[in-house]
Amino acid sequence: MSARRRARFPVTSWTSGDAARWSFYACAFCALLVLRSSARRDVETASSKYTHTRDFEHKSRTSETVVWSTDLHAGPIGCQVSMFATLNIDVEAEVDVPNCKYFQNGRGENLCASGRGLRNDQNRGFSLDPHPNNTRRRLYTHFSANGDFSRADVVFCSHPAANCEIYLPFDKSILIYNTQRLEFGRDDEFIWWREPIIGADRRERWEHWVHNLKAISRSKANVVAANNMYDVTHMEYFTGIETKYIPSWCGGLPREIVEKSSYRPQRREIVLTPYRVNLEYAKETIPERGWPDQRRKMYKNPLTHPIFDDLMQLKSRFELISMKQAFPKHGKFKSIHDFQNFRAVVLIPYVPSTMFFFQLYRACVPILVPSRKLLARWVAEHGILWETSYGDPVRVNETMHSHLSNPSNFDAVSRERWMEFYDVYQTEVFPHILYFDNWERAAQIVESTNLETVSENMRLHNVNEFHRIRNLWRVTFEQMATNRKARGGSVSATRESQPRVLSVDINTALMRQYELEPLSFATESEVLGFFSRITRGGIFGRR
Repeated sequence: MSARRRARFPVTSWTSGDAARWSFYACAFCALLVLRSSARRDVETASSKYTHTRDFEHKSRTSETVVWSTDLHAGPIGCQVSMFATLNIDVEAEVDVPNCKYFQNGRGENLCASGRGLRNDQNRGFSLDPHPNNTRRRLYTHFSANGDFSRADVVFCSHPAANCEIYLPFDKSILIYNTQRLEFGRDDEFIWWREPIIGADRRERWEHWVHNLKAISRSKANVVAANNMYDVTHMEYFTGIETKYIPSWCGGLPREIVEKSSYRPQRREIVLTPYRVNLEYAKETIPERGWPDQRRKMYKNPLTHPIFDDLMQLKSRFELISMKQAFPKHGKFKSIHDFQNFRAVVLIPYVPSTMFFFQLYRACVPILVPSRKLLARWVAEHGILWETSYGDPVRVNETMHSHLSNPSNFDAVSRERWMEFYDVYQTEVFPHILYFDNWERAAQIVESTNLETVSENMRLHNVNEFHRIRNLWRVTFEQMATNRKARGGSVSATRESQPRVLSVDINTALMRQYELEPLSFATESEVLGFFSRITRGGIFGRR
């Protein structure tokens, strides 16, 4: 060794203690490599166990089931397409919202409505206005002559679930798959953009919807479910109807999870998510009950909100950036896998469940979340989580969850009591989330945690979860098909199915299918009166 190299690495400095210490480091490093390799083998084994079987061929031996959706959000149905395809379930959709173009069915067609869809002018379709019964009668006539709808076996209703009232006259299975509050589109007075449309009959319309939902639930050819435990519990609390929990998938097939969910961060920053955090408002601008005035946003950059004050001194250890900083083109990313380029994300819930969370978790991106204790403190100090409540509907049935407080309450105590049902706190369904009680603890977690191992563990869980959720759907659709056949309905439709000739009016069909009371219809003058009220108020109302 040269004199220069001896000066840098003097022989006299190497002691027996150093040798032992470096041997320990080497062994620890080897063990880490073994664990990482083992985790990846587990993922690949779990994946190949199913991807190499006939069950995963799109041309399944089982007859094709066709699912129909006219939701006003493409995510709830779009997030199931890849999984549904493995069960030989095809999706026919007429989704009338912009995000429909980001989802495709098994035939490569986007989920967008071919023409003017259900949303109608100024979002009136969320409540079937200007007059719901007239709208239902018109759509009954329309869908009776629709060839695509005629071949459907199951109607999928999610956003809003209440719009499944459209399909009550038809001999189809109804799948209620709720992803937000059940009162949405009926008694949702807190939603600012719904205010000009909501009429004085909102309470009556809510009770009518619950009555119809109970009729739906009584038929074993139908299923009432939700994609998150909050809405499962919320629906049971208000209606007494037992609700099935089936988490959204929002990911690829197991092989794709292994191949595409590669966590290799190129940037050290941590991204604040989701795309909307509702941190633009100061506490004094948020009412005690209700949503804040959209014109009174105080914080243009959410990172200037007071909940981040303690984070400023930790910037060198924990650099948190907004989505607009992470993705300069208006905060929009090309793929959910773009988040794998960052060390981790911080997800601050603004509602109990979002489709974005499912997508992010399936991408195996390490997620830091405030603990329930911290989130409750922020509710008390800053009034966040106001978007959790859409309205204050009456409780139609009090037989279930009587120990819980009203989820429509905005106070911190009530909010904290219901947090146990939030997606991010379902530790068995979504393990490996990293919780922090303060920003110092968040920084410590990032410094001391092997985030690559966290991602690997998420990947392994997601592969196993794919098969568990897939089995939930398999059982659900088999139940609907069996009972649909038993009552004499169609079990499977064909491509060549022709629309039925409308043989009975809507009230006769409602009585035949669910023994429901006949609908009354508005006169032309009543409909015009509604349009006059909307014109005076403006679609954005006082806000």
